Amino acid sequence: MQIKQFELNPVFVNTYLLYDETKEAALIDCGASTDEECRRIKEYIDYHGLTLKKLLNTHLHFDHVLGNRFVYETYGVHPQYHESEDSMPSLRIQGSAFGFPIDYEPVHAEHFLQDGEEIRFGNTTLKALLTPGHSPGSLSFYCEKDYCVFTGDALFRHDIGRTDLWGGNEDQLIASIKNQLLTLPEITEIYPGHGPASTVKEEKQHNPYI
Repeated sequence: MQIKQFELNPVFVNTYLLYDETKEAALIDCGASTDEECRRIKEYIDYHGLTLKKLLNTHLHFDHVLGNRFVYETYGVHPQYHESEDSMPSLRIQGSAFGFPIDYEPVHAEHFLQDGEEIRFGNTTLKALLTPGHSPGSLSFYCEKDYCVFTGDALFRHDIGRTDLWGGNEDQLIASIKNQLLTLPEITEIYPGHGPASTVKEEKQHNPYI
């Protein structure tokens, strides 16, 4: 599996484009907020001859979903996320809280992901891991074959997600990290929603919140 990372929008969200030798692809947390950012993603997909099959959201905070409408309108792909995330305030309310005006409505899921559900595209399989605490239905996406996990805002390098936003709960988040993420093989690469990558071993040894 190949991983292309884009750092997008004023909140510096990590958007991940995953694909393999079949040229089928999945996007995780498309945060594209401008025409230029959308163009960068489309040009990469076109240049590599990819077919976008999945749009996955770790959670529905505004900065992680700003590009969902672009993806739907360009590729006809609906987002997939956990049903609990539909309790999140509207994009307009979220954006207003951070001084970020948003004048369009989100694209809703046609399919809700469940804890443990397998997500397949090409020859690649991801497993959805329910990791709430940063938000009510936060998901992480684990690729066992390639020893990597995409954690959204649950777990960062030497840090954890904030828990003072809508539906956040620190005890729940710590439990999610310990039970769902740090039980993965220590060599597993952690690709977070913001900032640099890490590994399970690194976080076990050096994350002050664990």
